[in-house]
Amino acid sequence: MKTSGFNIEDTHLTHLDRMERLFAIMGIAFTWAYLVGIYKHTMIKPIRELAHGRKAKTLFKYGLEEIANTLMNPYYRPKFDIFKILSCT
Repeated sequence: MKTSGFNIEDTHLTHLDRMERLFAIMGIAFTWAYLVGIYKHTMIKPIRELAHGRKAKTLFKYGLEEIANTLMNPYYRPKFDIFKILSCT
């Protein structure tokens, strides 16, 4: 939720109602990124393992990168429909 994900600390929100809305949206976004990461890891391309046995990145980060590429890069063509996964959350 911090620097490697949503940069929540950069919002500087102080109003409780705004924070509640932000956290609700973040919950949906986190779930979406995690599900996209799981799908991409199992169906498209597994995350590589490093020498010590851990994965090179988390499922959340893997999914977030896919979502960001799809939304921000007009020339990127994803191998699966990330919006279909969103409709299942």
